Order: sequence, then structure tokens, then C-alpha cells
Amino acid sequence: PGGTWSAAAAIPSGVAPAFAGAIIDHGSWRTTFLMLLPMVAIALAVGAAWLPSHPATTRPRVDVGGAILSVFGLGGLGAGLTSLTNGSGLDLWVVVTMLVGMGSLLGLIANERRLGDNAMLPPSILTSRSVVGANLFTALLYGAFTVMLTLIPFVMIRGARLPTFVAGLAFIPLQLLVAVVSPLAGVLCHRFGRRMPLFAGGVAVTVACAMSLRIGSNATYWVDIFPAVLLLALGMSLAIAPLTTLVLTSVASDRAGTAAGINSAVSRAGSLIAIALLGGVLQQGGPQLFSGFHMAMVAAAIACVLATSAVLIIEPGPHVDYIPHD
Repeated sequence: PGGTWSAAAAIPSGVAPAFAGAIIDHGSWRTTFLMLLPMVAIALAVGAAWLPSHPATTRPRVDVGGAILSVFGLGGLGAGLTSLTNGSGLDLWVVVTMLVGMGSLLGLIANERRLGDNAMLPPSILTSRSVVGANLFTALLYGAFTVMLTLIPFVMIRGARLPTFVAGLAFIPLQLLVAVVSPLAGVLCHRFGRRMPLFAGGVAVTVACAMSLRIGSNATYWVDIFPAVLLLALGMSLAIAPLTTLVLTSVASDRAGTAAGINSAVSRAGSLIAIALLGGVLQQGGPQLFSGFHMAMVAAAIACVLATSAVLIIEPGPHVDYIPHD
């Protein structure tokens, strides 16, 4: 199921940037947001028509405090890091937002410990080695993935002066390979166990970051950019589906949804922090742009090495298929 889910998500993700690039080349960037409206309408209609409806047998408690603290925590850190890397220096705004962010996250930890199993992030789930290792792997790998996904099209347009439409097409090999490989991930996991596909995926993305150092002002897509995109695609294809299955099978079946939600939130948090740290690079142009880009790629490669090391935290053993329970 994890492989099918990943493949289904990959196809529209690959098509959308190409459409957006074409729109930007022939109109306003604001128009790209309008293309989301019909997609949302279709998704709501399909969900209403096809998703099964089960009457609730219990009334779950909503952790409103945890949700609010998490928003202020990640929002404060994101705002503070963005301003800091934009060159604002350690001014009052940065200090206040960082203090709000860190204080809110500390408050979140205290709140979740107090609520226990009723918390949005139940502490008992994080007692599993595999869940902790999977979430560390997720945060670091998705942070590096986001850096590449953001900066490579940016330097293609602003540094190498390639058309926006071409930059939009740049990652279609990534999505195609994810769509093809992800459904086969179960076979790899059964053959090599639960840790090896994640380890191989982390190594591939590390090499992709290193190969991105070849991209300069005279870069061409097929010679300088495509090899890095291809390795990135291979690495994420090997990692995404096994990671999803690992998270779902590392906890009791009645906690699988919560564990998957936490892992998804961790991936978004890793991406948020990564984007917040890119402010300085996104302000640069000319030779300085590629200098900042290469530094970011080195940092992303280090994050991938740490992600690959986090795989060792995951409990070894054979792969276990996730079987949903009613």
C-alpha cells in the first residue's frame, strides 16, 4: 500500500511544476495559484463520492493546546531563521520570534507529556527505536530533498538563464521514477530487510547532492543537472515507500494512523527549517548565487549522511507488510 500511495502522489507532483512554468513564462506568477482551485474542487468531489463513511463510535479528544503550541513553535522558528539568513542579523524581531518558537516547542513537550495517550503527539509512540530512527531519517532526508527541490530550479532560471518551463520539467524524471519504483519497494524490502532500502536511498541522495556541485553558470540540463536529478529520484524512490511501511508497522495497529501523521508532520517540519535557512542563497545573484548554492548542497549532503546514519537506530529485522484493520 505504501508503494501505491507514493506512486499515486508522484504523478501529479511531476506534472504540476511544468504547468506552473508554462504559466509563469506567459503570464503572472499569481495565476499559478488559481490552478489549485479546480484541483481542490475535484479532490473534494472524489472524496465525498468514494471515501467510505464510518459512524464514530467514540468522541476523540482534540489536543487544541498541542496544535496551537506547534503552530507557534514552528512558525516562530521559521520566521526567525528566515530573517536571520536574509541578512537581518540578530535584531529584536529575530530574537523575539526565536524565543517564541523555542518556548512554544518546550511548552508543547510539557503539554504532550501531561496528556499522555490523549496527546496529539503521544510520548509512548516515541519509545520505539524504529519510530525514533524513522523520524530522524525523515526530517534530515526531507530537509535535504527540499533544498535540492527548491534551489536547482532556482539556479536554472536565475543563474544558468534557462527558461522557466524547462525548470518546471526538470524534476519529471524524479516523479516518474518514484511512480515506477515505489510499487516495487515491497519486493526490495522482503529481499533485503527493513533497513537496507532506507540506507541505499540515503546514500543515493548524498551522491546526488555531491553531483549538484557541478552545476554552474554554463550548466546544461542533460550533462550537468540530469545526473543529480536521476540519483535524487533513485534515492527517494528507494526510501519513501519502505519508510511509510516501517512507520505503520512499528507501532500497534490502533496507533498506525497517529504514527503516520507524526511522520508526515516531521517531514514538513524538516522541509520548513530547510527553506527557512535558504533565505541568504535566494537573495543572491551572479557568481555569489552559485557559491551559496554549492554551500547549501554541501550542507544537504551532510544532512543526508546523518540521515543514513539514523537508519542504524532502526531495529534490524525482516520487512513486515502493513495490514490495515477495520
